[in-house]
Amino acid sequence: MASFSRGFGPRLFLLVRQQAPCECAAAQARQLIRARFSTARVLQKAARAPRPAPKAPPKPAPKAAPNPAAKASPILGAATTQAAARPATYAEQLALKGRTLLYESPSHFWFRAGCFSSATFCVSYTVYQYWTVILHPPEGLMWWIPHAFGAILVFMAGMGAYFVMGAGRIVRSIEAVPAAAVAKQIAAKATAGTTAATATTASPVYVEVTTRRMAPFMPPKKHLLLPEEVQLPFRMYTLFAGGKGQEVLSAQRAVSLAESVRAERAARDAKIAARKYTMDHIMTAPFRDAGKAFGGAWRGIKRSFNREGFAKIQLGKQEYKLDVTGGWALEDGRAMDRLLLVRPNAMGAR
Repeated sequence: MASFSRGFGPRLFLLVRQQAPCECAAAQARQLIRARFSTARVLQKAARAPRPAPKAPPKPAPKAAPNPAAKASPILGAATTQAAARPATYAEQLALKGRTLLYESPSHFWFRAGCFSSATFCVSYTVYQYWTVILHPPEGLMWWIPHAFGAILVFMAGMGAYFVMGAGRIVRSIEAVPAAAVAKQIAAKATAGTTAATATTASPVYVEVTTRRMAPFMPPKKHLLLPEEVQLPFRMYTLFAGGKGQEVLSAQRAVSLAESVRAERAARDAKIAARKYTMDHIMTAPFRDAGKAFGGAWRGIKRSFNREGFAKIQLGKQEYKLDVTGGWALEDGRAMDRLLLVRPNAMGAR
């Protein structure tokens, strides 16, 4: 019956057969249940318009595989830019730092004092003897004495010139100066065939050498040169690091904690012992200090005679003296060895 009613469409309802009012209550209840649970309600629900199905979210497009070359290109570009900006030579590194002191000589007060005092004595002796013996000889003087004194006076004049020339041409300091800081001086010194721009870009750094003049009480002279124009006779590191060879060796090798503690204890004990000796011999302390002062003066005067401790360096086409017995050098002279030319045979060939 249910299948038959479904075949006629949704408007066909299940008819409830009319029964006599005398039927029992059970029959009425059965009809009521049948009317409620008939398939008409199911067919009405089926006749309703179906709800639109929810749209499925669009599937995301598959991501393209990253191109390693495209990803690496900006990294390589940045690395290339950094490599280009990074200084390639030691001269460029010094140019970025600004004005850098490479070498500073020790004090030459007693050396120059010895040179000037000895030169004054020699010149004074020459002038006096020439006036009294050669120009105005005393009466009764033998004829050969003025000639003999002539040879002596020539020797004394030569010694005076030796001492005067020894006081000059001494390197006082060596500095590395960026080319941009001395562009005006480079442009002023530029020759007719070399423009200022070419001179400025010739080297990223220039070397400014300050030298002492021959005459006293005169300001020092400054030379602005290219690094290739300054020639050293040997490597400076061999001298400045040679005096403290034990310290260099101990710095190069690994030092254990026990060794460092022992070294600190030894240095502290030596300082305490020196202090104790000074306090126990307080009356002789002025004499010891005076001995140190006179020792420095004696060494300076002795150097004015033998020119000990000076090395010849070439600045352009001229030779100057570099004191290697003391002073200060950047990185124990390694900075000058890396920046300047080292030609051991250049000084001997001249």
